[in-house]
Amino acid sequence: MEKLSNRALISRLYSSAEQQIEDANFDPKSWSQWYQAVQEMTGPEKMVYVIVKLNQTVTRGGFSEFYETSFGVFAPEIIHVLNEINAVATGAIVSSSLPIVNPTGLLDDAYKDFVFNLKLSEQQRAQLYSQDIEYDQLHGHENLEDLLGDYLQEIIK
Repeated sequence: MEKLSNRALISRLYSSAEQQIEDANFDPKSWSQWYQAVQEMTGPEKMVYVIVKLNQTVTRGGFSEFYETSFGVFAPEIIHVLNEINAVATGAIVSSSLPIVNPTGLLDDAYKDFVFNLKLSEQQRAQLYSQDIEYDQLHGHENLEDLLGDYLQEIIK
């Protein structure tokens, strides 16, 4: 069997993950149902889903959009996945965004409940903008597609 390129592998896993989200028939106003739908994916699908969503939202609208579109509920998992695939600089940037949006340090379900309907203040937006700049400066230094694809190629051998 011919080896898929990293891009093709990621694309297939993401399409599968998106289809599962579409088929899950969950209440979009419930972070726990959405979160559970993602948890039911395979490990590789889940990794691809959270990394692609991070990259899409931050590239489109910065960390403000990432948190205000509720993808921040996955921030702890995203940090774990980024470190797992050796994208440590990206993981550090996401980690540094957490105290801005979660200054009291809520954990687990309390954190997810809090961040699911988060409305950022102008001060928080300004603080997150520095993470946007750092994230943008990673291009050419830490390629998420290569790191994620290489990791996935290893685990599906």
